[in-house]
Amino acid sequence: MSEKLVWSLRQYVWSVKRELWGNRFLFWGPLVMVLLSVVVFCTPLLKGLKFNGPNVPPQFLFSITAEMLSGVANLSVLVVGCIYALGTFYNERKDLSILFWKSMPVSDRLSVLAKAGVILVVVPLFALMLTWGGVLALAVTIAHAYGVSLGVLTDHTGIVGNLADYALYAVLNALWWLPVYAILFVVSVLARTTPTVWVLGILAALGITGMAGLPTNRITNLVLDRFIRFPGTSMSHAKMQMRAGHGQGLTVDQYTPVQQLTRHPNFAELFVAPALWWGVLIGVLCLALTVWLRRRAEPI
Repeated sequence: MSEKLVWSLRQYVWSVKRELWGNRFLFWGPLVMVLLSVVVFCTPLLKGLKFNGPNVPPQFLFSITAEMLSGVANLSVLVVGCIYALGTFYNERKDLSILFWKSMPVSDRLSVLAKAGVILVVVPLFALMLTWGGVLALAVTIAHAYGVSLGVLTDHTGIVGNLADYALYAVLNALWWLPVYAILFVVSVLARTTPTVWVLGILAALGITGMAGLPTNRITNLVLDRFIRFPGTSMSHAKMQMRAGHGQGLTVDQYTPVQQLTRHPNFAELFVAPALWWGVLIGVLCLALTVWLRRRAEPI
């Protein structure tokens, strides 16, 4: 490995560390939300309270609570990621720190890639580890409360299979939200006043022009689709068929939504979805634009 490459990697690592040191909320957000969810789910079971409803089986309870925990973790990553992406370039111009960082031997391209790596790799990886820990805590708690083994509790895929599902979901999640983060980067590096006002203003303008009959509905629909049509989680795929049989308890005819991400449709189908890769392309172009704009950025 050449010395130049080693030096670039070292610069990148230190740039990522710099972002993490200055933005601790990126960790605190997912940590608080996941821990709070685990406490809310586990406390009643530890107190001996069971979800007896129509004899809810522990397998179904584990699938639903683990799925909800994964959703909370991913939602917290999206929230802190958007806050970070929207403020990072604006804040460094506002507090004049951009002058200091531009005096350092770190390129604008490396700085932008470091910021992207934080919200696309580091924070999702941290949230994934929290999800794994929370799912294991749920499995142990539910197994103890219902007096079943972990094998019986996760009979469809096993505990390792469940953890692998969440890892694949995290990768898909990062790719899906890449264009959102990248567009917010562009807003952050351009805005001379509070970036949030610009984002809300643009969304309001799109909505008003759409209601006025101007051809902006397509853009509005693309934005909405990015938030409500995550690949593999449409109602037709994620719908669970449940029936309560007499004396049989509650049974589930199909897999739960998170499990269906790897089965119906499978991940191979999800990773070739046009909407996913069009979004990735837009995200890469916006990152390149951000690099170009940062080279010309000046303090506010």
